[in-house]
Amino acid sequence: MAPSSGGLGSPGRPRLDIGDAIHDGWTAFCRAPWSFVLFALLLTGAQILLQPLQEQVLRGANGETLGLADWLLFLVGLTASLVVSCWGTVGMVRGAWQALGGDRPTLGSLLRWDGPGFKRVITAWMALSTLLSVPLLALAVVLAAALGVGWLLQTGGVALANANLSLPLLLVALLVALLLGLFLLTVLYFSVNQQFIAQIALLEARGPMATVQRGRGLVDPQWLLLLLLVAIKALLLVIGLITFGLGLMVAWPVSSFITTAAYRQLVRTDAP
Repeated sequence: MAPSSGGLGSPGRPRLDIGDAIHDGWTAFCRAPWSFVLFALLLTGAQILLQPLQEQVLRGANGETLGLADWLLFLVGLTASLVVSCWGTVGMVRGAWQALGGDRPTLGSLLRWDGPGFKRVITAWMALSTLLSVPLLALAVVLAAALGVGWLLQTGGVALANANLSLPLLLVALLVALLLGLFLLTVLYFSVNQQFIAQIALLEARGPMATVQRGRGLVDPQWLLLLLLVAIKALLLVIGLITFGLGLMVAWPVSSFITTAAYRQLVRTDAP
């Protein structure tokens, strides 16, 4: 059964129980742990194999001249990495949803290609990236303008410490700092209220912008509580990373399961 898409602002909306989400996520993971660990290992291995292609542009930073072939290899690697990431997300969310419903997903079911689900998830990611690009572009324009003014003044022989220029330059610096702070707050805000973007796109079959709006509707009423959930998942991933990286193969699936369990709570429905 697909998740309910009932009113986002209904007064009867359940409050997230983080303890239950962690318990349910871990219990679901334990139903088929090796399938999920092997799936995570395969995805990580694929990303490692693609890494050299994406590092082509680093040669330019070392003073080497980059040719068309280098840029093509970089684009191929970047595109393939995005495809692997989205494919892995679809498989992990689908497997988590099934395990939360009592099933035991196999590695084959996790690897299964889901074209429509892949398309919904990646277009939702693109919609979110577009929203985030607006404040980033504004920040880049102001920063470029400030650097341009400073360069013109220096090449014109005007001292930046000139008393007539110190106040305008200070105001420009404050504006850049303010825009940077606002951008970081925007990223934090969206990273919390869009943590269910893959679950919504895959399980509710909404359009890209409707998926983003649905995420806001689910999370905003209890944003601070969901911020705590993000912090717990981040801590889990850090612990997995520092255990020689191997723990990440468990921490990553478990984190995805906890997210899906929390989403399942908020939509008030039974898993299929």
